[in-house]
Amino acid sequence: MSKEIFDVAIIGGGPAGLSAALTGRIRNKSVAIFEHMDHSKKLQKAHIVDNYLGMPQVTGNGMMQQFISHCMAHNPTVIKEKVVNIFPGDHIFTLLTPGNTYEARTVIIATGVVATTLFSGEKDFLGRGVSYCATCDGMMYRGKDVAVISYSEEGEHEADYLQELCRTVYYLPQYKDIPSIRSDIKLIHDKPKAITGDVVVENLVMTKESLNVHGVFIIRQSDPVENVLPGLELEGEVIKVNRDMSTNIPGVFAAGDCTGRPWQIAKATGEGLTAVLSAINYLGKKDK
Repeated sequence: MSKEIFDVAIIGGGPAGLSAALTGRIRNKSVAIFEHMDHSKKLQKAHIVDNYLGMPQVTGNGMMQQFISHCMAHNPTVIKEKVVNIFPGDHIFTLLTPGNTYEARTVIIATGVVATTLFSGEKDFLGRGVSYCATCDGMMYRGKDVAVISYSEEGEHEADYLQELCRTVYYLPQYKDIPSIRSDIKLIHDKPKAITGDVVVENLVMTKESLNVHGVFIIRQSDPVENVLPGLELEGEVIKVNRDMSTNIPGVFAAGDCTGRPWQIAKATGEGLTAVLSAINYLGKKDK
């Protein structure tokens, strides 16, 4: 567990997160950026961006590299780990990653567009057979049968770890690359549809067949935010925010594409600025 209690923890290192971190550091706050996806690959793939004031005809990659270098010049703490749970406490938030625990006084969610379409039964069985972190929950399935549904290569490492514990590991890659996994892991090329059971998970239903399993691990680039931080109020599939980017949970703010349209870089950077100024104002009131 990290001993430092950060003033601001920012989940996501795209334009909104970097903007928030930059101003947070300029205002002399301790800032941690949790970024495990290489800073908005979606933006970096853009051929030309021509509607960001002052940066005409810039490539997406060129723009992101300028954002990163400007922010990093002010030395925020970068943590290349995925946040799987956030727990509000007494004036402190505890943030869990697959390998560590961190603490912060405020949180800014800047995770970008997150596909929150869940499998049928996913939400019902969360904590009762559905998990988003093999390192966190794998020991619960020692000697049992599990399935890993993965949307990125990150899931290959999770499956390898689970095979050391579990009787059978089924791996369902939902990405194009050929998986590099252990030979004793059962590779299945099928589309998951539903997770079923009575009190706990019993089956993973796919397009072609069903699997009898005790656990289903779902590895997405970003988990549904309402599962990472239970109780966070949504508006449809996006985070509901006030004009100061505050959410319904005191001390938690949100910025960028995760708060809804328009999905524009200028909106994201502006909201990141607003969110961190609001977080700093929140801290100022707490310190009085």
